[in-house]
Amino acid sequence: MSEFTMDISINGLDDPVWEKKVRQMALLFLDQYKIKINPDRFSPVLQLRFDILDSRINPLSAYNFELSVLDFHVPHEEYTKNFSKEKVIKRFKSGKVYERQVLGQASSNMLREEMEKNLMSLLDDFVDQWFRDNPIKQF
Repeated sequence: MSEFTMDISINGLDDPVWEKKVRQMALLFLDQYKIKINPDRFSPVLQLRFDILDSRINPLSAYNFELSVLDFHVPHEEYTKNFSKEKVIKRFKSGKVYERQVLGQASSNMLREEMEKNLMSLLDDFVDQWFRDNPIKQF
Protein backbone atom coordinates (compact mmCIF):
# COMPACT_ATOMS: atom_id res chain seq x y z
CA MET A 1 0.00 0.00 0.00
CA SER A 2 1.47 3.28 -1.03
CA GLU A 3 -1.65 5.43 -1.30
CA PHE A 4 -4.60 5.76 1.03
CA THR A 5 -7.79 7.71 1.27
CA MET A 6 -8.45 9.22 4.70
CA ASP A 7 -11.66 9.26 6.72
CA ILE A 8 -11.93 11.25 9.95
CA SER A 9 -14.85 10.75 12.32
CA ILE A 10 -15.22 12.86 15.47
CA ASN A 11 -18.15 12.02 17.75
CA GLY A 12 -18.99 14.04 20.85
CA LEU A 13 -17.13 17.23 19.98
CA ASP A 14 -18.65 19.80 17.66
CA ASP A 15 -15.59 21.76 16.55
CA PRO A 16 -15.01 21.92 12.76
CA VAL A 17 -11.80 23.94 13.25
CA TRP A 18 -10.28 21.18 15.39
CA GLU A 19 -11.31 18.56 12.82
CA LYS A 20 -9.46 20.53 10.11
CA LYS A 21 -6.44 20.80 12.40
CA VAL A 22 -6.44 17.02 12.96
CA ARG A 23 -6.64 16.44 9.19
CA GLN A 24 -3.74 18.82 8.52
CA MET A 25 -1.61 17.30 11.28
CA ALA A 26 -2.14 13.80 9.87
CA LEU A 27 -1.47 14.89 6.27
CA LEU A 28 1.73 16.72 7.20
CA PHE A 29 2.97 13.83 9.32
CA LEU A 30 2.36 11.25 6.59
CA ASP A 31 3.80 13.53 3.90
CA GLN A 32 7.14 13.56 5.76
CA TYR A 33 7.38 9.84 5.01
CA LYS A 34 6.08 10.09 1.42
CA ILE A 35 2.86 8.27 2.29
CA LYS A 36 0.26 9.69 -0.06
CA ILE A 37 -3.34 10.49 0.75
CA ASN A 38 -5.51 10.46 -2.36
CA PRO A 39 -9.17 11.42 -1.76
CA ASP A 40 -10.16 9.90 -5.13
CA ARG A 41 -9.10 6.38 -4.12
CA PHE A 42 -11.74 3.98 -2.91
CA SER A 43 -9.47 1.70 -0.91
CA PRO A 44 -7.43 1.32 1.30
CA VAL A 45 -8.90 3.72 3.84
CA LEU A 46 -6.91 5.24 6.70
CA GLN A 47 -9.58 5.84 9.31
CA LEU A 48 -9.15 8.17 12.29
CA ARG A 49 -12.03 7.85 14.74
CA PHE A 50 -12.47 9.94 17.87
CA ASP A 51 -15.23 9.19 20.40
CA ILE A 52 -15.28 11.87 23.09
CA LEU A 53 -17.24 12.33 26.31
CA ASP A 54 -16.42 15.96 27.03
CA SER A 55 -17.72 16.73 30.49
CA ARG A 56 -17.69 20.38 31.45
CA ILE A 57 -19.27 19.45 34.82
CA ASN A 58 -16.80 16.79 35.97
CA PRO A 59 -13.09 17.53 36.14
CA LEU A 60 -12.26 14.66 33.75
CA SER A 61 -13.36 13.92 30.21
CA ALA A 62 -12.90 10.56 28.50
CA TYR A 63 -11.97 9.69 24.94
CA ASN A 64 -11.39 6.74 22.67
CA PHE A 65 -9.17 7.24 19.64
CA GLU A 66 -8.73 4.59 16.97
CA LEU A 67 -6.46 4.55 13.93
CA SER A 68 -7.21 1.77 11.50
CA VAL A 69 -6.64 0.79 7.88
CA LEU A 70 -9.47 -0.92 6.02
CA ASP A 71 -8.89 -2.77 2.76
CA PHE A 72 -10.17 -5.66 0.67
CA HIS A 73 -8.82 -9.14 1.26
CA VAL A 74 -9.43 -12.77 0.39
CA PRO A 75 -9.74 -15.31 3.21
CA HIS A 76 -6.84 -17.77 3.23
CA GLU A 77 -9.11 -20.83 2.90
CA GLU A 78 -10.82 -19.43 -0.18
CA TYR A 79 -7.50 -18.48 -1.77
CA THR A 80 -5.90 -21.89 -1.23
CA LYS A 81 -9.07 -23.73 -2.29
CA ASN A 82 -9.22 -21.89 -5.63
CA PHE A 83 -5.47 -21.68 -6.23
CA SER A 84 -5.19 -25.27 -7.50
CA LYS A 85 -8.29 -24.83 -9.71
CA GLU A 86 -6.77 -21.70 -11.28
CA LYS A 87 -10.04 -19.86 -10.76
CA VAL A 88 -10.24 -16.12 -10.48
CA ILE A 89 -11.51 -15.08 -7.08
CA LYS A 90 -14.27 -12.51 -7.42
CA ARG A 91 -15.58 -12.24 -3.89
CA PHE A 92 -13.40 -10.02 -1.77
CA LYS A 93 -14.18 -9.08 1.79
CA SER A 94 -13.56 -5.77 3.46
CA GLY A 95 -11.83 -5.70 6.80
CA LYS A 96 -9.29 -4.06 9.05
CA VAL A 97 -5.71 -4.83 8.14
CA TYR A 98 -4.25 -2.56 10.85
CA GLU A 99 -5.65 -1.11 14.06
CA ARG A 100 -4.40 0.73 17.12
CA GLN A 101 -6.54 2.25 19.84
CA VAL A 102 -6.06 4.55 22.82
CA LEU A 103 -8.49 5.02 25.70
CA GLY A 104 -7.82 7.93 27.95
CA GLN A 105 -8.96 10.63 30.30
CA ALA A 106 -7.94 14.25 30.52
CA SER A 107 -9.16 17.46 32.03
CA SER A 108 -11.59 19.31 29.78
CA ASN A 109 -9.08 22.11 29.09
CA MET A 110 -6.34 19.61 28.13
CA LEU A 111 -8.56 17.23 26.14
CA ARG A 112 -7.64 18.42 22.64
CA GLU A 113 -3.91 18.59 23.42
CA GLU A 114 -3.98 15.08 24.90
CA MET A 115 -5.76 13.66 21.84
CA GLU A 116 -3.33 15.45 19.48
CA LYS A 117 -0.40 13.91 21.37
CA ASN A 118 -2.00 10.45 21.04
CA LEU A 119 -2.71 11.07 17.35
CA MET A 120 0.98 11.73 16.72
CA SER A 121 1.96 8.67 18.74
CA LEU A 122 -0.42 6.38 16.83
CA LEU A 123 0.63 7.84 13.47
CA ASP A 124 4.26 7.23 14.45
CA ASP A 125 3.44 3.59 15.32
CA PHE A 126 1.58 3.23 12.01
CA VAL A 127 4.50 4.60 9.97
CA ASP A 128 6.92 2.36 11.85
CA GLN A 129 4.79 -0.71 11.06
CA TRP A 130 4.31 0.47 7.47
CA PHE A 131 8.09 0.66 6.93
CA ARG A 132 8.55 -2.77 8.49
CA ASP A 133 5.99 -4.13 6.01
CA ASN A 134 7.42 -2.10 3.07
CA PRO A 135 11.19 -1.88 3.65
CA ILE A 136 11.94 -0.78 0.06
CA LYS A 137 9.92 2.43 0.63
CA GLN A 138 12.61 3.67 3.04
CA PHE A 139 15.08 4.34 0.22
